[in-house]
Amino acid sequence: MFKNNNKYFYSLLLIITIFSTNLYAKEKYPYLQGKILYQFEFDRVLSTKKRGVSPNNSFVYIEPDISLNINQNWAVKTQWRLQPNDVLTTRDRTNPERYRTFLSNDRGMNFDEMGLLIEELKIHFQNDDIKLFAGKFDPTFGTAHRKAKRIGVFTSQFTEDYNLREKIGGGAIALLENSQIQFNTFFNDNTSLSRSAINDRSKARRNDELAGNTGTISSYSLAMEGADLFGVKNLFYNFGFRSLGVDKNQNRKRENGYVVGAEYLHKIGKESSIIPFAEFVSLSNMSGIKGRKSQYSTLAMIGNYRNWNSSLSFVSRSIDKNSSFDRYTFDRQLQLSVGYKFTNNITVDVSRAEIREQAKKGSLLGLMVSYLYKF
Repeated sequence: MFKNNNKYFYSLLLIITIFSTNLYAKEKYPYLQGKILYQFEFDRVLSTKKRGVSPNNSFVYIEPDISLNINQNWAVKTQWRLQPNDVLTTRDRTNPERYRTFLSNDRGMNFDEMGLLIEELKIHFQNDDIKLFAGKFDPTFGTAHRKAKRIGVFTSQFTEDYNLREKIGGGAIALLENSQIQFNTFFNDNTSLSRSAINDRSKARRNDELAGNTGTISSYSLAMEGADLFGVKNLFYNFGFRSLGVDKNQNRKRENGYVVGAEYLHKIGKESSIIPFAEFVSLSNMSGIKGRKSQYSTLAMIGNYRNWNSSLSFVSRSIDKNSSFDRYTFDRQLQLSVGYKFTNNITVDVSRAEIREQAKKGSLLGLMVSYLYKF
């Protein structure tokens, strides 16, 4: 069990770190800086043929990013997450769909499962040409799951499936003129850092047979992000490859994956723009299970006018069955969203979505309220 004094230690450490930021001046080293993202999500099922579904669902998510800058080049970077342990999981090999909020039987407004976890804790070096880091971190793979994209309330709840999270290892990023290339090597975190405070999600098991959980530096990823592709101004892109090692087993095989994404910022006048966005992901031997394949597609048209944001998006998720996995998944969501960003870094997004998940259909209305505090 997770001892109570460890619970209080992690909680106290987070509180001290946040409130001590005012004690340091950014003109002198060392100093603390960062940002904290607060999110509240609420959604309601307007209609569904599935029985026993609670109509309302909500949860709170808090993400502090805190950096201790030692000097001009060196820093200790951390990311914390306060989230419901029962909403988002990365440890289910059989059911890799990470969010459990759509049309499920455990919907509700239960905040008793909130857990505080250390998402990243790494030593970081940077100069004009390169970034180097080592510790616990999230390797880069795809961008559609990033919260800053604001493609409606529900999009990231599909695309989060392929987000690489909570790895132990290191990486290097080459900083080029309009792009950057990142290489990471790692294994899944199964140290004491994989626990959570407040509510203990327990330490990750070394023998859970998930891809990447080898205990050795046998997994890696390569990603490239940039702008002005082929000389086209405001054409942004991302490419990535991942290869996650597995322990030797007759039904286990290394997971490989590819991602290709692009978006184009088309300005219409001084205060408005349109952004077509697309991202495609293909994974083979998903979760390390031999023969299981999955594909993800995200298509969106985003419009911006002053502080207003609107989008129409379509996301699909296909996970094949194989000899040891007898369930074929073809999920999809069609979503229309409208949002507004206030001058004090508060954003409000409202989405109407038609969702198909595990052969069940439903109409949902979602609300996301976010606040970004920088220091």
